[in-house]
Order: sequence, then C-alpha cells, then structure tokens
Amino acid sequence: MIKWKLLEDNIAQATWDQELARFDDCSPFQSYAWGEYRRGLGWKPYRWAAFNEADEIVAMMQGYVRRYFLGVGLLWSEGGPVGDVHAWDDSLQQSIQQTAGLRRVYCRFRCDRARTIDDVLRLRAGGWSRPWAPMTSDFSMTADLSSSEEQLLARCERNWRRNLKRANEANLVIHEWLNPDADEIASVYASMQQVKGIDEQHSRDEIEQLLKSVNDNLVLYRCEDEKGQLLSLMAAIVVGTKACSVLSATSERGREFHSSYAIFWAMLRHCQSLGVTSYDLAGIDPVANPGVYRFKRASGATPIELLGEWDWASRPWLRWLGNWAIGQRKRVRQAETVLNQSVVSNIKERQEKQPLVATQVQLRRAS
Repeated sequence: MIKWKLLEDNIAQATWDQELARFDDCSPFQSYAWGEYRRGLGWKPYRWAAFNEADEIVAMMQGYVRRYFLGVGLLWSEGGPVGDVHAWDDSLQQSIQQTAGLRRVYCRFRCDRARTIDDVLRLRAGGWSRPWAPMTSDFSMTADLSSSEEQLLARCERNWRRNLKRANEANLVIHEWLNPDADEIASVYASMQQVKGIDEQHSRDEIEQLLKSVNDNLVLYRCEDEKGQLLSLMAAIVVGTKACSVLSATSERGREFHSSYAIFWAMLRHCQSLGVTSYDLAGIDPVANPGVYRFKRASGATPIELLGEWDWASRPWLRWLGNWAIGQRKRVRQAETVLNQSVVSNIKERQEKQPLVATQVQLRRAS
C-alpha cells in the first residue's frame, strides 16, 4: 500500500534532490532550490513523497501553495509529480488537502515526462482532468548530450551550423558568468522584448530571486563583444543528469552577430562536462513563437510531447473557477502582446519611411 507523507523542510533540504535524481523522469523544476525560488516570490513550497510497504520512496511531488480567504488554496507544481504514476491517485489529492491545511483546494501540475497512453488513462482513473485553460505548452525539445560534440553538430541543420560558424568568427567572448548582475540581465531582456514586441518574460525581482535561490544548481553564461558589451545570456538549472533552460535572451545588437548560436553551443558543451545527458530547451510554440521554434528545431534537438498539465479540485465549482481565472489572465497577456507587436511594427515602418522622405526632400531641393 502506498502512503504519501509531507516532508519537513529540514529533511527535504538534506535529502530531496538526492532522492529526486534517482528517477528517470526527474525534472530540475522539482528541485529543492526551485521550490525556494518560488518561496521568494510569495508561494509556500510543500514536498511530498510516496512510500511503499518497504518504506522506499516510489514517487515525489513538490508543489507551491497560495492561500486565499475561507481556507481556499491554489497549488501549482512544475515538472512533477515524478516516479510511479500509479501513486498519483486520490491518495495524493487527500494528502495535499490534509497536510497543507486547506478546506478547499484547486491543484494543477505540469509533468515533464513523455506522454504515453498508459499514463493518461491512469491519471484519468485517479481523478485528474485536462484543464481547458492551460498555462504552458505540452511540447518541448530535448538535446541528447550523451552523444559526442561531432554527433551533436551533425544533427544541426546546415544553416544553423553556418550561423554558428559566423558567430565563432565574430571575435565574441563567451564565458561562465559567476557573479551575475540582475540589472544587466533585465536590460538584455528589455532590449529583446522591445525588438520582438513581446510582453515581459521575467521581472527584475524574479531574476534577482532566481540568482539568489537557485545559484548552486544554476549554470549561467554570457556572451560579449570585444568591448565587453553584453549581447546574449543563457542559464540552465541542473539536477543529476537533467538540465533545463530557464533564462535566454539576446539583445538587438547580439542578433547581428548571431550570438545566440554561440552561447547555446557553449551551454551544451558545459552541461556535457557536468555529466548531463538530457537538455530540455524549455518548451516550443510554433504559432506564438515561430522564430524560437525554428531555432530550436534547427539545432538538432528532438521534439517531445509532454504528459503536461492536469488538474483536480476538492469541489467542481473550484475547478471551474480556477480555469476561468487562468483563462482570463492568459487573454489579457495575449492582448498586451498583440498591442506591443503593433507598436513595434509602427515604429519600424516610420523608421523605414524616414530615409525615403529625406531622399525625396533632397531631390526637390536639387531640382
């Protein structure tokens, strides 16, 4: 018989990551450090482990709770649960509600293991449902780092390799960023967001909290020009043999030098040296982000469909309310993105027209 137990923070701090790394489907987003990152953003992390009759851990889940009035709570879990899917049944749901001290709870998780029919059927039998307002994509791409560098390069498309070569010939300086500055990172993101006309990817507070909480599990690289100006940055969180991208930004000037290709390749090589065998490129969305999708696809990474998001609520109306609220928030963000893209497009059109107008004025004066 499987029994879920809530682990105290001091016990989890000492053993959580070690136990997590034993599972083939472990996710860096289930790491202890990522939970502390969420704590810094106002969530309370909880960590549950499922024990069998031999007192062995067969499944784990880290979730983050936000409490509201009348004992109502929202629980969100990234990258989990992990382990034996048979244990993710109503016993997990009951344990969440009882040990977190919530009268009513809406629970949603995003599992990063590959989707299989058996897992889908098991989750449905356990009382979980697919949300109608998802927060993230169920598709991602992974790079197999158990291959040699030559094999990795051979998987890349020809144009991708050509851009990597151009970046390597641009005298760029790429190195691990051991003492990162949150303001400098935020400035590169601001430049990228303005060029692409997209909404804010990470606030300065989120960046600062990430650097503070996940530092021991974080690999961060920066790419500079010859004068030391930051062009690109990339960060990945590592647990065991798994790594996942958490930060990636290139400034407008960095795009001219193809710096994103060089820093991406440096990150893969570094993770290889750490013993990482699987690198998650952190989701794909060919419709909303076609440029990012093309970059990742051309890098030779393998597409994967994730088990993805599932939810459950202690009351049916609470599940409806949770999906409605998430759907409303998503629509607002989509509207902001469209507005930003429209503004950027108008600015570019004006900039393109200015040289033409100036030329026409000069011709009139000459005549």
